[in-house]
Amino acid sequence: MKIAVLILAAGGGSRFGSNKQLALIDGRPMLQHCINTANSLCPNSVYTVLGSQAEQLSKKISNTKLIFNEQWQEGLGSSIAAGATHLQNRCDAILILLADQPAVNRDYLERLIRLFEGSELACSRYSAHLGVPAIFGPSHFSALKNMEGDEGAKMLLQSVTPRPKSLALGASALDIDTPEDLDIFLDQIKNE
Repeated sequence: MKIAVLILAAGGGSRFGSNKQLALIDGRPMLQHCINTANSLCPNSVYTVLGSQAEQLSKKISNTKLIFNEQWQEGLGSSIAAGATHLQNRCDAILILLADQPAVNRDYLERLIRLFEGSELACSRYSAHLGVPAIFGPSHFSALKNMEGDEGAKMLLQSVTPRPKSLALGASALDIDTPEDLDIFLDQIKNE
């Protein structure tokens, strides 16, 4: 089974105050950190959706194929749709990651892939809801391609019946939305 990894990194990061995808973690941009984790699992099958500041970002990252979302300002759904449209005939499943969740590591993603095997959907479980990282099989590609606005995959995951298989995200659930979030994450990895 060929899994393509789709990293969503098109947003403007307005709450961060600058281009958060380029914030450094262990001397590498946060986005490259995510790309490297994805490549450790699915080499040569990592795709990154860029939008805001795409030209600047594309010069700072490597080892990923780029998908440009011209409608990135419409929200996360438009990036998922752009990625799924590009990937629909290139893979058997799509693993969606967010570039601003650097605590999501290879071990977690390996467990998610094992959970997915033999099914059409596996996702992450936050305390009160389902979300990404999530793996979608072909029966969900059409829904992904038709996403719009800022709905993201959470809406789709919540609407599927029966409820999809899920894996608790736990401490890896931290999104880096502000410089303070980044400081919390950097303190965590320093103390490990």
